[in-house]
Amino acid sequence: MWQYFGLVPAVLFLLVFSTDFEADAQVFMRMPQLAPTLGMGGAAVAYPSLNAGVGQEAALGLGESSGVWMGTTLPYGLTGWQSLRLTAILRTSHRDGLGLDVAHSGIEAYDEQRLRLLYGRRLSRALLIGASADILRVLAREYGQSTKATFSLSALTNPIPELWLGAQVYNPIQIEVSGIAIPAVLRLGAAWNASSTFIASLEIEKDLERPTQFRLGTIYRPLHALALRLGARGEPLCLAIGADVRIAYGLILHTAAEWHTALGVTPAFAVAWQRPPSTR
Repeated sequence: MWQYFGLVPAVLFLLVFSTDFEADAQVFMRMPQLAPTLGMGGAAVAYPSLNAGVGQEAALGLGESSGVWMGTTLPYGLTGWQSLRLTAILRTSHRDGLGLDVAHSGIEAYDEQRLRLLYGRRLSRALLIGASADILRVLAREYGQSTKATFSLSALTNPIPELWLGAQVYNPIQIEVSGIAIPAVLRLGAAWNASSTFIASLEIEKDLERPTQFRLGTIYRPLHALALRLGARGEPLCLAIGADVRIAYGLILHTAAEWHTALGVTPAFAVAWQRPPSTR
């Protein structure tokens, strides 16, 4: 039965996604990104904060406040495509934290889900490490479903005050879902924390199935209640823009849009709550 599994998503999506395949825990489709990450081009592996969700597991060792993000995207304006994500983090101490990440992406005939349990810990002033355990599930309505588990490892370091370096390896054992191999993915990045108002982040991602992808993101915070994001990634070239607006009582609204040069615009929206610093 499973030898026919790939026909459903392949017929529906192969022409569209053959140039935009992102292998971060997926078989055919790109898992949704939260709006703040999308707005910075996805360049989050070295991002030294949790105010945009969890860029990678080791960041939980920063010991920032607990929070919840709920978001949706509309990939390339395709209204029949459901794309949802929920991320929650719990600050367990000033040196570590736990995370839960749930993502869903699919259409009526085919969908994928990912459930991740994350942990990060600070080992020293300049070194943090993290890991996640992932459960992946794919479902084709007429052919059945398959569920597999994998993991990732990550590190974040701050060798000098303004510079952060990050690394993550995802699925190092290269599991298969329904006979389709999910590539191991290596992400490497650097972030320049120039000041409390500006951060620039650069990231490269490599797997065995496609050329190296570059990502660039910037965050500018002119006001405490407002942050502006710009990003780019390729190849193919995609440009992104986003904004964060702090409301009150720890509530934050995130909006973003990414423009794919061939496929069009992907809008995204998320609402978040982070425990205010005064209540830590």
